[in-house]
Amino acid sequence: MGKTTCAAAAAVRRAEAGERVLVVSLDPAHSLGDALDTALGPEPRRVRVPRGTLFAVELGADRALARWLDERRQLFATILERGTYLDHEDVARFLDLSLPGVDELVGLLELGRLASARPYDTVVVDAAPTGHTLRLLQMPATLRQVAGVLDTMHGKHRFVAESLGGRYHADEADALIAQVEEEGSGLARGLRDAQRTRFSWVMLAESLALEETADGIGALRRDGLPVGELIVNRLTPPPPGPCPLCPRRRAGEAAVVAEARRRLPALDLRVVMAVETEPRGVAALRRLGPRPAKPPRPVRPPRPAPAGPSASRRTTPLDPALPERVRLVLFGGKGGVGKTTAAAAAALSLARAGRRVLLLSADPAHSLGDALGLGLDDRERPVAGTTLVARELDAGAAWQAKRASYHEGVDALFDRMRGVSRFDASFDRAVVRDLLDLAPPGIDELFAVLAVTDALRASRGKRRAHDVVVLDTAPTGHALRLLAMPELALEWARSFMAVLLKYRQVAGLGRLAEELLAAARDLRALAALLHAEAGTAFVAVTRPGALPRLETVRLVGRLREMRIPLAAVLVNALTPPGGCARCRRAARDEGREVARLDGSLRALTGPRPPMILAPLVAPPPVGARALSAWSGQWTQAPGDSPGAPGTRGRKAGRTSTARARRRGTR
Repeated sequence: MGKTTCAAAAAVRRAEAGERVLVVSLDPAHSLGDALDTALGPEPRRVRVPRGTLFAVELGADRALARWLDERRQLFATILERGTYLDHEDVARFLDLSLPGVDELVGLLELGRLASARPYDTVVVDAAPTGHTLRLLQMPATLRQVAGVLDTMHGKHRFVAESLGGRYHADEADALIAQVEEEGSGLARGLRDAQRTRFSWVMLAESLALEETADGIGALRRDGLPVGELIVNRLTPPPPGPCPLCPRRRAGEAAVVAEARRRLPALDLRVVMAVETEPRGVAALRRLGPRPAKPPRPVRPPRPAPAGPSASRRTTPLDPALPERVRLVLFGGKGGVGKTTAAAAAALSLARAGRRVLLLSADPAHSLGDALGLGLDDRERPVAGTTLVARELDAGAAWQAKRASYHEGVDALFDRMRGVSRFDASFDRAVVRDLLDLAPPGIDELFAVLAVTDALRASRGKRRAHDVVVLDTAPTGHALRLLAMPELALEWARSFMAVLLKYRQVAGLGRLAEELLAAARDLRALAALLHAEAGTAFVAVTRPGALPRLETVRLVGRLREMRIPLAAVLVNALTPPGGCARCRRAARDEGREVARLDGSLRALTGPRPPMILAPLVAPPPVGARALSAWSGQWTQAPGDSPGAPGTRGRKAGRTSTARARRRGTR
């Protein structure tokens, strides 16, 4: 959407107005340094501006969390050891797994630390993409919940002390619990203080973006957070001459802006016109600024773009990279690059080939239903006329259901322990229930994604298993965290089993242990599938711009480190040839970006995976017919042979070369 660029430009403008400004990236997949064209790290670095003072920082959640935990680790361990039957090793394992959501929440606490370290006038925050920003802004309440869990655990120690000594004297552990609770309350107050905080929402003038914007702003308002303005980014300027594309784009954008004004009348609506060269660095960002949107002129509904000679093609260039042995296809990339639309189009193509396809959205800010033109929820819904069914995963509901079942198992365990002198059933029951609330951050999304293994399992009763699951992931940073979660969740399950083993001789392990073992089985199956060279395919979606290109290269590097098979790179929204002079210049610039991406991928992976080129169409495709017509216009990058194996063929290629060398030696 251009959120990072708009944040960087706002920071530059305020600095040049004479303010001392700190601009901070909270997005796990940082692009702020790319926008400023400056190498950034976890500590503020000065950025040279012609006037004023500007510092910038890309917060590392892992480093911030380590600092936050290290300062409190001993007291956390004391509380856990006082309130449970965990030994020191068990406690250390739980603390290493972290507390729920604290990695994201500590970003806000770290932001406060950095902002108070210098006398900044303004702090500009480049937030994470929609779904995870909304979750982050709910984290102050989570921190207060963590304080409540710690207080419950410490309650047993207080009770024993009062029983033996008649009086309890508060100590450092009580002070820590109070501090954690106050940090959560203070963050909540600051975020809702309209005199100190304002939220600016950035969107593109596209129908899917407007639906996500309306949902996101509604969630902020319901939570009492002050939204000040809506910025519509990259509006198409008038063409310099006749053009088959620009008028359709402008008409569609005008209709979206008018609808945004109608649905969100209380917001200041400002627009940013598209520029020919992607703004990077202070000099370019200085010229970029939102301006008040003029009342829109009446526009006719845009006619669909001509389909072109290849629109009726029943296969796409991506299909050879997704052979029948592939059971799981993941689409990922930077927010706003079109991964949801690409995932839906690819799923329809696989269904046309006769495969039973389940299309899932794991992005907390779902757009899958909007892309398909369907009302979707957490139940599978068929797409008419196809073998495709679609579903938008509700991570919160999945984890709540699983946690409720675990709580029932805890209650059953302690019901069998009544009258056993070694344990205090009331305190121990509360503590073990609370340990379920100390699950690793992101485990709610992971338990929702376990629907993948369930969908691919062999026939169950009257229901057939799906042939392939296509997963629309969250934007880059949180998608990578999800891919790393199965191993972390397995460790959490083992740690929880270690707690239950403390009670085995008294009451046995019962149903709760059975459920944990079943969860561990599903987690192992998901982890094995994610790393299966023949069974999983990741499609990285990007756009032909510098910031998306740089993030895509980093994404591909992380996938290699995590051993996630990369099947293809899809470059979306390429300007078609034959337009006005500005469109022709854009097409040339985009071609250079594609060539740079090609070179970076070859340097990173050797023989790079197939590169699929998807054209920009106006209006953007919505609904099964439009998506199929659009995917029919995809092409393979020049120089790629049809069905090029990319990284999937590297091992075999090396083996064949080695055999040839041996034959030559003989």
